[in-house]
Amino acid sequence: MKPHRLYLGFFLPVLLSACSSGGAIQQLDRDTYMVTGQSRLNGNDGAAASAVLNADAYCKERGKRMQLTGAETSDGVFGVRPSRSVVMFRCVG
Repeated sequence: MKPHRLYLGFFLPVLLSACSSGGAIQQLDRDTYMVTGQSRLNGNDGAAASAVLNADAYCKERGKRMQLTGAETSDGVFGVRPSRSVVMFRCVG
């Protein structure tokens, strides 16, 4: 693998998440959870990526893998309101 591809593979997710943030994991049912992500500059993609990364990390900490069960997004207004994404998931495995 060429070095510039390696750098791009490392820094691209960092750049995408730099203006994104995630909320706390909330338990909805015995094995179903929800997390909210938001992004000021990256739109819905950045908000969704932030939420999915948080969900994945949460499940990995428990030795399981994340299974996406649903998602909702809302557009933001640049400089006024960030884009938001709500992700519902289960930890399986």
